[in-house]
Amino acid sequence: MENEEYIPERESLTATNKCPNCGGSMSYDIESSNLKCENCGTVVDFDKSDSVEHRKLTDDILKNHEDWKDGAVYKCGNCGAKVVLEKNTIANVCSYCGSPHVVVTNELPGIKPDSVIPFKITLDSARQRFMKWIRGKFFAPKKLKNIDNRSESFNPVYSSSWSFGADTASSYNGTLGRRVTTTRYSNGRNISSTTIRYFRVSGTMAQNYRDFFVQSCDNINAKTFNKLKPFNVSLLKVYRQEYLSGIFAEHYSRNIETCFNDFASYIKRDLRNKIISKHNADTVQSLTIQTQYNDKKFNYVLLPVYIANYTYDSKRYNFYVNGENGKIAGKYPVSKWKVFFTVLGGAVLVGAVAAGILFLSK
Repeated sequence: MENEEYIPERESLTATNKCPNCGGSMSYDIESSNLKCENCGTVVDFDKSDSVEHRKLTDDILKNHEDWKDGAVYKCGNCGAKVVLEKNTIANVCSYCGSPHVVVTNELPGIKPDSVIPFKITLDSARQRFMKWIRGKFFAPKKLKNIDNRSESFNPVYSSSWSFGADTASSYNGTLGRRVTTTRYSNGRNISSTTIRYFRVSGTMAQNYRDFFVQSCDNINAKTFNKLKPFNVSLLKVYRQEYLSGIFAEHYSRNIETCFNDFASYIKRDLRNKIISKHNADTVQSLTIQTQYNDKKFNYVLLPVYIANYTYDSKRYNFYVNGENGKIAGKYPVSKWKVFFTVLGGAVLVGAVAAGILFLSK
């Protein structure tokens, strides 16, 4: 139908393990990087291999993939987010909006990840970093600055991403320009004028790109996701179910072809900027770049992110903390009263300055 908006699906997964001592549930403990029993405190180590395989990106790569076999998909009736939980687990609250209206569906979880960057920053540390950040925003409302009193608003989630790499060989030609400013003396004063001198360029350029992350889920928009970067690729571990014990993990909603196109668009912009810089140009009249991609590789990665949801004036806001390095991103609401009094104060100050100037000029 016309005028219908397509809303991509959003999914995530969590898993649980049983304590060998008391049979209680074990969760991934960020401080120890092991599993820890929620009842008796027993700590269990597990294999944390860093031998992550970067697979070659071929046309049929997704035809033979390994599935996430155990899990059930739940859907939030409020925001539409989908989460995948271990079978027979009860979904109580949506991680993205806090709604309790979560129901099971008959969908399948999807493709298994290749790797994961484990959480390094604890929940308490993430909350403290967020509070320092939001308290530094003058126009943020006072109620938002007390968000740390709502512990349920912070949730650790593994955000899904495709990591790409490629060797590129490019040829280019076009017309670039440099701005030239000249000064001449006329009628007792210096007169400056600026002109653009155009020149033809052509050549070749080889560039290698490694571990470029493209967000594969629409829960976090691209602009916000880029503000959370970089993620330390040296911390990559082979995916194991234990990392997800007690922590949700999104599953991709944007396929690998779409995300590789985002990667290719980034390369095109990067090459363009490098060519302009190489020739010390200021402006572009025309520039054609032909690029060949060699040794294309990819990795399906889970990245650690804390999500905080907050409602202000009936509108929901989400904030994100990089669970590996503590970087923060998100759009926060603005206090209308603070804006009003700031504008009013500025108007009063301008009026006082104007009145002072007028008084001194008499």
